Amino acid sequence: MSDRMTINGPVDIKDNSTERVAFDLMQKIVDAEIAYSEGKYLKPSPREYYLKLYNQCHKVVDRTSVDIDKLLNN
Repeated sequence: MSDRMTINGPVDIKDNSTERVAFDLMQKIVDAEIAYSEGKYLKPSPREYYLKLYNQCHKVVDRTSVDIDKLLNN
C-alpha cells in the first residue's frame, strides 16, 4: 500500500457533500464579516484564518451535536 496520493486534474466537490456545504458556509461568513467591517479589518494571517474557519465550518456541518460556544473559543 502506498503512503502517497496523487491527484490528476481538478478536484470536484459535489454540491451536497459535507465539504461543499462547509465551504459555502465559510464563504457566507467571510462575506458577512467583510460587509460588517466595511473592509476596514484585515486578517492578521489570512492562511491561518481561512484554514481555521473552514475547519470550524466543517465541524459544524459534519457533526450532529456541536457546542458552538466551545468551538468558537478554539
